[in-house]
Amino acid sequence: MARVQLSTAIITLSIGFYDGFFGPGAGMFLILAFAGILYLDPVTAGGNAKIVNLSSNIAALATFALHRQVLYALALPCAAFSVLGNLLGSKLAIKNGAKIIKPFMIVVVVLLLITIIRDLISFS
Repeated sequence: MARVQLSTAIITLSIGFYDGFFGPGAGMFLILAFAGILYLDPVTAGGNAKIVNLSSNIAALATFALHRQVLYALALPCAAFSVLGNLLGSKLAIKNGAKIIKPFMIVVVVLLLITIIRDLISFS
């Protein structure tokens, strides 16, 4: 049990730092780490990742809000649609399990890599 707790602390501290600093893909990294290191099934890994990602996002939101870096007119409607999308996606994941999660994970990772590479090229 101590190995699981230590692994979880290292995973969440590392990905939490990444999420606060950069952000994109943090939930996917959490799912991959929970499944690959802690051997959770994809649905359970996803459920646990949501709690960690939520807490990380609340901490980042508080920090950005304190520094007046949030455009609420944009952020609040986006948050509402994000909640709707998450409800639909969670129901689909619970209903279909790993057979639908794994292909989506591959697509998301590929799109994330393309975005990061594009951003790196445009910053050069």
